[in-house]
Amino acid sequence: MGLITPLYDDLWNEYVLWSALVGLFTFGWLYHHSFYYTAKEGETPNIDNLEVGVFPKEYDNLKLEFAWFIAPLMLIIYLTFISWAPLDNLWSAASSEDGGHYGNECAAGESSNLMFNDDTGLYEADCYEVFGITGYQWYWEFDCFDLSEDLCAVSTTTIEGKDQPLISLKANTAYLAVMDSNDVTHAPWFVSLGIKEDVLPQQTTTQWVLADNVENFLLLCTEYCGDDHAYMIAGVSVHA
Repeated sequence: MGLITPLYDDLWNEYVLWSALVGLFTFGWLYHHSFYYTAKEGETPNIDNLEVGVFPKEYDNLKLEFAWFIAPLMLIIYLTFISWAPLDNLWSAASSEDGGHYGNECAAGESSNLMFNDDTGLYEADCYEVFGITGYQWYWEFDCFDLSEDLCAVSTTTIEGKDQPLISLKANTAYLAVMDSNDVTHAPWFVSLGIKEDVLPQQTTTQWVLADNVENFLLLCTEYCGDDHAYMIAGVSVHA
């Protein structure tokens, strides 16, 4: 799994941790009160002398009510905040002013030098290359624009006995995919990179594609687009 997977892995682990802690606290509290406030044999079942329609004010605790509200709210705000890290790294727009995490578009002969920064947990690059993707019912069309064949090449490959389009990219390179649709809504999913983005007709969408590892994988459509949606497949090859 390439791209920002380390960030998502860390985020997933933290969500699992907090889910376990909240679950243990909540169900522990539930089971404790379920048994503690259950009438013992020979005791009056209504040990709190509760009356229908009468709220037992002696049990009203404003501090506890605020704690039940503020503590979960703080946890939700914290989890929302840490969730921005992978989204920012994935969706940060290419900017002519600062270039985000990936610099500006590479000039002729300039190398992207994509690498993972262990200190920040983010991928960074000196610059990025641009290629195009257009969705049709029901196939993908790639456009390498003016890139050299070493950086981007379009051909075909055999997938499940059928000829399908293939795009070849260079490892350790940051790409910005400029995407659109010729007919209905599609959603290219770079399976090994774990990224997808909807593309709509008459609208241009961009998606960072960080080719960090040498590998071959599929590009699928994850937005239902008609009869042959399930067969809308292309190949992606990342070479050294």
